Amino acid sequence: AAQLEGSKAFTKDFLARHNIPTAEYQNFTEVEPALAYLREKGAPIVIKADGLAAGKGVIVAMTLEEAEAAVHDMLAGNAFGDAGHRIVIE
Repeated sequence: AAQLEGSKAFTKDFLARHNIPTAEYQNFTEVEPALAYLREKGAPIVIKADGLAAGKGVIVAMTLEEAEAAVHDMLAGNAFGDAGHRIVIE
């Protein structure tokens, strides 16, 4: 239960593995693959820091530019510390 709360990537993988409906997603630890996925999917799109980020680790990006900035801030800029070293994009 603690893993479900503490890791959005773990939760999304768990839901998919057990055929529980959830939004289409991908997990990323590197900027370039994340940006490629964003460009493929377009906006609006949601970017989430994987770990606990005091309720601040979710960005609802209405434009591709906002989404790209969120990816850079989380993965390259360390905006959420350890919580943002892995992100979920859905």
